[in-house]
Amino acid sequence: MERIEGWPGELITLATGRRVFVRHAAPSSGTATTRIVYIHGLGGSATNWTALMRELRDDAEQWAPDLPGFGESPRGGRHTVDEYVADVIAFLERFDEPVHLVANSLGGMICVYAAARRPDLARTLTLVSPAMPQYRLPWAARATAFLALPWLGERILTRVNGVPQDKQAEQLASVMFADWSAIPVAELEFAAEQRFRWTSQPHSQTVLLAALRSIVVQYLRPRRRSAWRAAGHLLRPTLVIMGSKDSLVGPWARARWRRTVRRARLVFMPNTGHVAMMEHPRAVADLMRDFFRDATGVSIMRTNLSSRRTVGPGMTTDVAPLAKERTNATN
Repeated sequence: MERIEGWPGELITLATGRRVFVRHAAPSSGTATTRIVYIHGLGGSATNWTALMRELRDDAEQWAPDLPGFGESPRGGRHTVDEYVADVIAFLERFDEPVHLVANSLGGMICVYAAARRPDLARTLTLVSPAMPQYRLPWAARATAFLALPWLGERILTRVNGVPQDKQAEQLASVMFADWSAIPVAELEFAAEQRFRWTSQPHSQTVLLAALRSIVVQYLRPRRRSAWRAAGHLLRPTLVIMGSKDSLVGPWARARWRRTVRRARLVFMPNTGHVAMMEHPRAVADLMRDFFRDATGVSIMRTNLSSRRTVGPGMTTDVAPLAKERTNATN
């Protein structure tokens, strides 16, 4: 496989006063009118979307910011869910029309709040393994929760950072992917390089723990101010993609999504972990194309590179219509 590279980007200043590094992929044809904005999860960066952006590079104009303190973005004072919601809203306000908003994990929670508060900024919402408050936690989420404890989190991260980088990469891959041995080596190496590039920053540990502890605070919010309450007020068509082997966001959460969001399409992907867009980028790209077409009545261009549908074992090609419950595979 050819060497993997992140899309080029630039550092911009938001209306919140915080600076973010934004990667941008313009369609080679120059004719695509679809605009997509990607928001990454905890400990991630814009390069988490590189594989998916390659699949859609001739279909849409795409932007992927690093949230303050992550990736190439400098730290920005406070690193909480509320601050990141304000940052995402400020970034979306830079566009002259609503965009397709796509998010993973913590980015999913952030974008739920942003889209609920400012529905005028989003045309659709696509959530890949969104991290929402739940009290039945998978094993990796339970382990991660210990990092939120004062003093203990710092000690654990210090020990983890002392592990050789190749071992850290294997441990992280086992959490993020259903079967990391099936991921192309070039993709794994690129992801590991980007991760270690960020963890070498002196602020990375502080930012990670602050953001994680902010997630825990979300569990303590009263129902009227909770992320699930915000999800219930979403006005835009929503696509939720969940993996059967997600060790950070339990697949059982899809039942609550079905109850909470009426204008939602739920896709359940077997043999898939926490980052479906990295594990099955072509399948996710096809799901997004179908969803955008059905939700807006506008079909985005299907390129020669991505025209062949590729799905993993057990995945079917059907997609549930809006407002109806159907999964993408038997479960």
